[in-house]
Amino acid sequence: MKKLTILATLTAAAIASTAFAGTFAPQQPSLNAQQKAHLHSLYDHPKTEVVPNGDLKVAITTDAIMHSCCMPPNLVVAGKLTNVSNREINYVHLIFSFEDSKGKVLHTESMYNNKAASLNDDAEVQRVLGEKPHFTALKPGDSDTFNFSIPYPMLPEFTKVELISTDEPQLAAR
Repeated sequence: MKKLTILATLTAAAIASTAFAGTFAPQQPSLNAQQKAHLHSLYDHPKTEVVPNGDLKVAITTDAIMHSCCMPPNLVVAGKLTNVSNREINYVHLIFSFEDSKGKVLHTESMYNNKAASLNDDAEVQRVLGEKPHFTALKPGDSDTFNFSIPYPMLPEFTKVELISTDEPQLAAR
């Protein structure tokens, strides 16, 4: 009887060890993995995709979330644009479109190239500066830059950013 009890106990232990062999015990992520995840949450975001424009070549040189001690993080996108058409372009209107995973536009921001930055000024800024909006036209082959910055916490949660550029041909003399 003792032999039978010992045999039954050993058999039960063997079956139990086989049954628990596939059991998963969750591991705590390593410190390195935790740091990577934290940096990912602070600095990673969907990168800006340039929508092609046959008259303009747009190259993004900076696309990052910038942090500072004294202000909220900013999404900063900067780049260079070149007039690749055979005509003069007065200014370039840049539109940033923030979309969700289904392609629905959640938010847009717009600005102008740096040589036409005064077109962004509202009436009060124009009054204070004592100037009217102006621009320097881009001749064929000319380049300019742009700088976009928006507080990151103000943006909705997005999965895609598109940069759309539109140009204005030289206006007829008045």
